[in-house]
Parts: sequence; structure tokens; C-alpha cells
Amino acid sequence: MPIDDHPFDALERQFEMEDLTLSPVTKRILKFASLMPLPWPFDKLVESLTGHLAAGSVERMYLMLKTCMDEVRKHDTRGLRDAEPPEAAQAREEISKELLLDAARKAESTRAKARVKRIGLILANAIVEPKPTDADEVEEMMRVAMELSDRDIVFLGELTRIEGSLLQTQDHIPRYEAHTRWELGFWGNLVFPEADSVFSKLESYGLVARIPPPNNLNIMADFQNRYVLLPKGARFVTLIREVGGL
Repeated sequence: MPIDDHPFDALERQFEMEDLTLSPVTKRILKFASLMPLPWPFDKLVESLTGHLAAGSVERMYLMLKTCMDEVRKHDTRGLRDAEPPEAAQAREEISKELLLDAARKAESTRAKARVKRIGLILANAIVEPKPTDADEVEEMMRVAMELSDRDIVFLGELTRIEGSLLQTQDHIPRYEAHTRWELGFWGNLVFPEADSVFSKLESYGLVARIPPPNNLNIMADFQNRYVLLPKGARFVTLIREVGGL
């Protein structure tokens, strides 16, 4: 059977074995889910999904899985699989299994659908990369995705737009360049209270860092704090991008 033809039968059987009463909504979702095929390396893994799931959490988990599978299908996973030695392919499958379980748990406890979808995108993009999957990094990125709002993503994406290219050739952005490029964002050089709120949150997750103000700044001046993109922030934006855009 081709790798893209494996249905959700294992997932449906697992839910049927659970000791819980499924609502009609849940049953309809699982019936629909059983018709959706899984690409490699997830084709053998859904049978491992367990947990006491209510109808709402099933919907969120299904959304995460569908987002992940749709994104994986945009990539040449057959080429990736064939190019890897058997040992490396097996290691990727094992890591994929662990991450899929973790992603399912995170999706179950995440309310916003946009955040759930970003969890799926992170899982998909990390798994299809040619390099070995860093499970700890992916787990952390999915955890961050649970916490960031759409507005947070807009600000992070804008900072990546104006500063991200600098991280393609170096491991950090010099203070002067970061300070100068800050004004190229949609916030300009005005005092923007919302920026402080959002970027302080992003900083708490290690995605950005506040730039120390200039030494010649007048203490009486009303000055907007400026931030620099960190490699972790650039990496996060890469992992939540769909093929063709953010």
C-alpha cells in the first residue's frame, strides 16, 4: 500500500477501546477522521495515540493532525525516506512517534484553533527537514506555540521581516544594526505601548531581546523600547510557515 494511502483506522480503533462515552459529535469526527490518509512517517504512529478525550479536545487534536498531514504532503517525504539509511529512517520514525503524542496532548489542552494549527505546522516542518529532528527543540517550539496569540505572531513576523536576513549569515544581530532596523517595522519610531507588551512576552520565551537604550539618551525623553530578533525567534517563524508563506 502506498505511503499516502494509510487511513485513520488505528486511531478510530483506539478511541473505540477507550472507557468513555462518545458524544454524537465525537463519533462523527472520528468517522470522518478514519477516511483521512496519513503520509510517512506518521502512517504507523496514530495507533499510539491514547488519552481520555472529550468531544472538544478530539476536534482540536484532529485539527492539529490534519494541519500536520496537509503540510507534510506538500513535501517530498518519499525522497527523504529513500535518501536516509534504514537506521536514520527508523530513528526519525521513533522521534516522530514521541513528538506526535506530545503534539496531540498539547492540542488537546489548547483552546485557540490558530494555535492548534501552529502546533501541527511545527511538527510537520520539523519532521520533513533533511537534518535529524531535534526532539527537544520541537517540543519547546510547540509549547511556545500554545502561548502566543495571533497578534504576538504578527509582531514577531514583522521583526523577522526587518531583521531576519541578518541571522542568515551570523549567529547574532549587532546592537547598532538592530537599533537602526527597528524603525523599519510598522511601528516606526513612535512610542507604541502595545509593542512593549507584546515584545516583553516574546522576550520571556527567548524569541527576542530588548536592546539597551543609547548611552546619550536624555532621561526625560519618551523613548520606545526596541528589540532584537534572536535565533530562536527566527527558527520559530520558520517552523510555523506553511509552504508558500507565513
